[in-house]
Amino acid sequence: MAVTALAAAGLGVTGAAAAGTGAVTGIGGKCLDVTGGSAANGTRVQLWTCTGGTAQQWTAGDDGSIAALGKCLDVAGASTTNGAAVQVYDCNGTGAQRWSADAGRLVNAGSGKCLDAAGVSSADGTKLQIWTCSTGTNQQWVLPGTTTVPPANGPCPQGPFGTPLPSSTPTATKIKDGFNFLEGPTWDAATQTLLLTNMHDGAGAENVQPSDVVRFTPSTGAFATAIAGAGSNGLAISRDGKSVVAATHDQRSVSSYDLATGRRTTLAANYQGHLFNSPNDVTVGADGTVYFTDPDFQRANRADQMAGRTSVFRVRDGVVSLIDDTIREPNGIELAPDGKTLYVGGNATGKIYKYPVNTDGSTGARSDFASVAGTDGGTIDCAGNVYQATFGDGKVHVFSPAGQALGTISAGRNTTNTAFGGPDGKTLYVTSGTPSTGGDNGNFGLYSIRLNVPGWPY
Repeated sequence: MAVTALAAAGLGVTGAAAAGTGAVTGIGGKCLDVTGGSAANGTRVQLWTCTGGTAQQWTAGDDGSIAALGKCLDVAGASTTNGAAVQVYDCNGTGAQRWSADAGRLVNAGSGKCLDAAGVSSADGTKLQIWTCSTGTNQQWVLPGTTTVPPANGPCPQGPFGTPLPSSTPTATKIKDGFNFLEGPTWDAATQTLLLTNMHDGAGAENVQPSDVVRFTPSTGAFATAIAGAGSNGLAISRDGKSVVAATHDQRSVSSYDLATGRRTTLAANYQGHLFNSPNDVTVGADGTVYFTDPDFQRANRADQMAGRTSVFRVRDGVVSLIDDTIREPNGIELAPDGKTLYVGGNATGKIYKYPVNTDGSTGARSDFASVAGTDGGTIDCAGNVYQATFGDGKVHVFSPAGQALGTISAGRNTTNTAFGGPDGKTLYVTSGTPSTGGDNGNFGLYSIRLNVPGWPY
């Protein structure tokens, strides 16, 4: 079978016994598509929303070819240069038309480069090219007849990994300040940008803090409003990369914003009919389960419907379940790359806790992981090291998976959150600054530091 030949070459996809003709899917679930459905030599190949049309029907051959419309997937001019166009052309058996599979990537025999969606984009019309092979989602492909089974470590490369910090007490570099109150950074791999929340001072009779989602583009240094009036705090990119999940204190809910349209969908509105306090931080499991903390920091003047409890919840398929309502002011929540451990910071307890995660997304008994005062947001790297921001000392505390303190990263004052990003996942972004004393006069900045181990983007 055609797919069997490619699977044997090391693609790492399952379902090799299935039919060898069908869609090839990549970043954002988009399909490999022959532009305009044209079989003319030199027609570019692009990403497009899957339609089932003939321009998206590919056959993987025993000789390493991948063909549609009677033409072969081909590197223009047999080029070996990064950015060389990928097109369809008369099948000729040359290296420019032979592809082998490696860890979800398609490697071109003639160049040794990988099939790549330009600009790490999943937008319709994104052109395909060859590029030096990486672990990026824009180089992950699912062949015809196979089942999409994300590797256990998701976008993380295979270890082993070394020491994550360049020193025991490094300092992050300020990118830009002047924001009122920054929170919730999360990396959008499709656009190679960072999304983060900028909260404003409370307004109205209930004194609720409005907020916007801001987009930072590292390649240009530009900041722009991505979602105005989002009402968000913590953010997390969804597993399919199409939306951002937001802890939305404006409606005391958890929401999802479609990144293409900005459309808002409520994922969790209440627990057993009672409104949450003010959802704060979120993380997303491989199966789409959303885990979030619910302290009362942004509840403002609204009535307490949780009987004084501050809790940790999960929502799966629209059903909200309680994880723990005995942590005072839970703040910061991270899921290990293998999906088997959930970490939660106790802002008012001086602890970081951990829970085993079951295959259905439920959690087991809580245990203490590490001690640190004033927890805020956090993240985790591909080696499972935990990064916990602490508001009072302006630092990010780093712990090994065993709970051993590895060092601290300094970033201004009053650190609120942190997230990994960058093309290789080794840039740690940190939000930190001075809160407002009234009239939106806060001064928060975005900081960054390069680390040795790539991070987990969820």
